[in-house]
Amino acid sequence: MSGWPFLRQPIENAASRSAAVPVQLQGRFRAYLLWRPRVEVERLNIASAERFGAPHLLDARGVSLAWRWSDVWRWRRGERLRLQALRADTLDARLVRVDDGSANWQLGAREPKPEEAEAEPLGGLPRFGSLVIGQGRIDWKDPVADVDLDIRLRGREGEAEVAASAGYQASANGRYRAMPLKLQVNAGSTLPLLHDPDTATDAPWVPVRVEGTVASSRLLFDGQAAALLGTPRLQGGLELQGRSLAAVGEPLGITLPQTPPFDLRGTLSQDGGVWRLQATRANIGTSHLAGDLRFHQRERPRRLTGELTGKKLALADLGPAIGARAGAGGQATGDAKAEAKQAAKAAGAEPAASPRRVLPQRRFDLPSLTVMDADVRVAIETLDFGTPAMAPLRDLLTRVRLNAGVLRLDELEAKVAGGRIRGMTRLDANERPAQWQARLDIAGVDVANWVRGLRREQASPYLTGVLQARLDVRGAGQSTADILASLDGPIDVRLRDGTLSYLVTEAMGLDLAQALGVVIAGDKPLPLRCARFDLLARNGVVEPRLAVLDNRDSTVRISGQVDLKDESLALRVVTQPKDWSPLSLRTPVTVAGTLGDPDIGIEGRKLAGRVIGAIALGAAAGPAAAVIPLVERGQKEEGDPCDPKVAAPLEKKR
Repeated sequence: MSGWPFLRQPIENAASRSAAVPVQLQGRFRAYLLWRPRVEVERLNIASAERFGAPHLLDARGVSLAWRWSDVWRWRRGERLRLQALRADTLDARLVRVDDGSANWQLGAREPKPEEAEAEPLGGLPRFGSLVIGQGRIDWKDPVADVDLDIRLRGREGEAEVAASAGYQASANGRYRAMPLKLQVNAGSTLPLLHDPDTATDAPWVPVRVEGTVASSRLLFDGQAAALLGTPRLQGGLELQGRSLAAVGEPLGITLPQTPPFDLRGTLSQDGGVWRLQATRANIGTSHLAGDLRFHQRERPRRLTGELTGKKLALADLGPAIGARAGAGGQATGDAKAEAKQAAKAAGAEPAASPRRVLPQRRFDLPSLTVMDADVRVAIETLDFGTPAMAPLRDLLTRVRLNAGVLRLDELEAKVAGGRIRGMTRLDANERPAQWQARLDIAGVDVANWVRGLRREQASPYLTGVLQARLDVRGAGQSTADILASLDGPIDVRLRDGTLSYLVTEAMGLDLAQALGVVIAGDKPLPLRCARFDLLARNGVVEPRLAVLDNRDSTVRISGQVDLKDESLALRVVTQPKDWSPLSLRTPVTVAGTLGDPDIGIEGRKLAGRVIGAIALGAAAGPAAAVIPLVERGQKEEGDPCDPKVAAPLEKKR
């Protein structure tokens, strides 16, 4: 008899036993068990266990279901069920997972652990070579993967050939991995919903266009696909605009920084659990980037690899990620202050005034560093510090590696002002508090061309020279301020072939006569014999072991400390002249206050002594004699003051 209708009941019973829920085959029925096994039935209903609270798992009409006997045999041995094809004129599917990780679509298979839902939200659902739906609905609720989606399918009822010619439309509304979405899908042929990713030939590519909103971002994908749900398989052009990259990366398990608004264009593909983004344009705030990145979604932990390139990266666009004020897209610092004021008013008091803090206080998002691993090569033409006082870095190269919560920037190299910067940084988010380390080597940098704040209009810079610096420091904490407040390690800065403004030199010594001469004759730069700052940080307190600037006119020495915990300053600047001056008020200069509000003064006792002595002598011996206490004879040079071996004995003499 054609179609073996007498097999309806045995097949129904066998399917019910294997699926562990009732399976009903109703109405017209045909079975083909040889060569290309398949079942054609007027109505197929697969029940859902009562504890899932769904009326059924699947209720479909006009059904054709095809399989391979080898796949059935593997399924009976515990593997995931694979079906060659499912075609239905209408379909109503209710997919439900509960908190313990079990789902009504698992059909008698073992119950996966909740973490497996994060790897593949539809894990356990049969894999399809093709899925053809005329009309339908898929209601998908999965609290483990944080999914609540209502998917509606609209096509032509009847044979696949008719439906394919008309194309399909679908809408998806709800939440996917905690991410609100509202999408419209247009497919030019068989609607690609699910397929077996290990059997690529079973799922034909069809034209697909997806547009709508994902979280706060606008999405447009125009290409082709073989599956859109579960483990997608697709490739095509992508346009994505949104408020911050972090909102895009979070639902996919990708660690991306908080950023200003972005506009991304390129191609997107997904195959075998690997997403690939080839971004031809990624404008983030004022940054202009590109890249070729791969996200390995099936690996545990997930992993990001590839290359990030671009013409410009503005540091301000990554401000929140490094603890600084947000760029164009954020107002973290201002919002925090506003909240503090509101809280104080609510308590009936105004907040007490506090010194302005300079170091970034915003906490790093350390937990996100443990979400995935990464290995990305970075090549940026320009790194912009976001201030006209600093020249940008050029040809920035580094390798960003994130492994088990440890973030490293290795092989760091950049060019600036004729010199180069090399080094590495490391942040270990596993430690409590997080541990930070940096080793940097700066060589051959023209300091006036890098630190543009040293320049003056139509005049020579206050300071010039070739900068050499090395630092090997460590710190701990959850913000830039925390790390600097615990800073430990040496910092050695040297300047050669330089000049120092004559006015600056004399101002540090308060030499009235020569300062007035500068006003009259102009500020001529003095060649620097040497300049060196050999600093040592201990638990956030930076003290100079040697801090000296030496030129033909004076030797300037700096002592004291900078406490990065409270950003306080306690410095003393002493200028020793090498020349004769008839009207000198030289006395040590003090720098107190904080980094945000420095207080520069002089040591009054020594200055007062000179002035009182001049007045007394002038009263006794005449006005000409009053100049004698203010005469500075200068001091003969005694070796290289920038050499620690020479500097130490000289300091003892003083």
